[in-house]
Amino acid sequence: LPSGTQDSNHRMRTLLLIAAILGQCLCAVPRYGLQSRLDSQEVRMNKMAARLESLRTQVGDTLHQEEADGGRVGALNFALDETLGDDCAENEFQCGGSVPQCVSLLSVCDKHNDCKNDADETEDLCENPLTPGSSWFGTRVYDECTSRKPSSIQFVINSVEQKASFASKEYVGASFILNSDTETTEFSSYLETSGTYCFGCRLLNTDPPEEDNLGFKCYFDRGDSGKCTGYIVNQATGDKCAKFMFSKQ
Repeated sequence: LPSGTQDSNHRMRTLLLIAAILGQCLCAVPRYGLQSRLDSQEVRMNKMAARLESLRTQVGDTLHQEEADGGRVGALNFALDETLGDDCAENEFQCGGSVPQCVSLLSVCDKHNDCKNDADETEDLCENPLTPGSSWFGTRVYDECTSRKPSSIQFVINSVEQKASFASKEYVGASFILNSDTETTEFSSYLETSGTYCFGCRLLNTDPPEEDNLGFKCYFDRGDSGKCTGYIVNQATGDKCAKFMFSKQ
């Protein structure tokens, strides 16, 4: 080939080689830059997810704490009412709030708001802690009247029924197991009875299972529905002659 043609071809090959090298460089830069940006974005997303999880945990802890605080406040208010009275009759429910109000116990949890602050229809109040199959264990505080003198009592809820015409109470069937385990005596006795759970007074009230006329009442804590204070009661006089502290098992 003529000398000029050879030089031209050489320059062309050189230019093509340079263009190929530049093309590789130009293609490589965006790929590396994009990967770097993706990595950085992933780091930021991971940090954001961690912050959201931390915030979710803090909110959950705050809500649980508020529920616990609300329960403690309710329990304290109940204790004050028990000590000082709540200005309501025995068959009435205290609505509470800034303007205290008394309504009939029969109107509590009947799906109609009778309290001005709707306190008689709250979900917490109208949920019966005595569900079928639930078991409760109580230890003796004192006993001045029973013949067996049990050291502990366990009761199990066999059935729960609500009647549409009487929504303020639920009817329960229960079994009682009386235990005594001391140095001198050891026995277990099994009894069955029925009774009612009153929503407004948070009270389980059962009929005497035997002919001794001794019934059973358990007052549930306003701040903790997993606990109740139980009494053996002389049905003729209304006297509380034995006391047991119960917790849900």
